[in-house]
Amino acid sequence: MTTTDTMPPPARGAGHPPRSGGARGVRGGGQPPRTRGVPGGRPPGPTQLAPIHSPRHTRPVTSPVISATPRPRSPRAPFILLLIGLLGGALVSLLVISTTLAQGAFQITSLQQQNANLTRQEQTLNNAVAQAANPAVIAQEAQQFGMRQDPNLSFIDLKTGKIVSGKVSKSDAEINVPGYTP
Repeated sequence: MTTTDTMPPPARGAGHPPRSGGARGVRGGGQPPRTRGVPGGRPPGPTQLAPIHSPRHTRPVTSPVISATPRPRSPRAPFILLLIGLLGGALVSLLVISTTLAQGAFQITSLQQQNANLTRQEQTLNNAVAQAANPAVIAQEAQQFGMRQDPNLSFIDLKTGKIVSGKVSKSDAEINVPGYTP
């Protein structure tokens, strides 16, 4: 018999400083997995079982060991490219909308200016028509064209259908019509 067979296994943490374990490779007791006693001295792979020495049991108990190799990360590049694409698309859309609105505002301003000019032109033409419709202006233009008033006025009697010429009756002379002088 050897001395190692009769001696109990060393207590946990006896002679060794405590180690703090991360989320990987930590067992329920807060200690990292042991790698002693594994053939070849290599850490166990994901499918290998490592023996655990327990003070209550005389033979080693095996339990699955969590691998210390990092898991492959899911690819983030497609997600980041998607976000950049969406952001770029949003910026281009914003630029198109802004340009379209600015162009529409420019057209509105141009049409408002044209409308104001046409309104001024309409007012000017209405004033010219009102001045040209004045009887004094019409008589003056008629004289410029060589027209003159007839000194002998003739009237048609609608009841009898006869043409009456000569002097104007007193009642007709009292009628005040612009442009009519008896």
